[in-house]
Amino acid sequence: LDLRPDDLGDLAVAQGNDNIIQALILRLSTRRGELAPLGWPDYGSRIHELLGEPNHARTHQKLLAYTRAAVEQDPRVKEVTNAQAVAVERGVARVTLDITLIDTPEPLNLVFAVNLETTF
Repeated sequence: LDLRPDDLGDLAVAQGNDNIIQALILRLSTRRGELAPLGWPDYGSRIHELLGEPNHARTHQKLLAYTRAAVEQDPRVKEVTNAQAVAVERGVARVTLDITLIDTPEPLNLVFAVNLETTF
């Protein structure tokens, strides 16, 4: 997500796990339907719909459902094998996902915070 130069002074490209993590974070941070005018009507997540919701178990279940649905849209993802959401502070939930990729036997661990009081 941050621009970094490579050894030749050009922009570096995310590769391997960095690439999929970056792609998933971007997908989760984009409102579903936001890219419809560009031909991607199903890209993104519904996490933004939880803005203003209380940081408790019911909201966490919705958060996990929205997160899982968005992550599993990526064609490189085989399945989400484990998903947890916990309150870490007032208005902030931490989501932890174990993701099995199509071409890698070892699960990828993705952890990110969702601020339920403000947008991404």
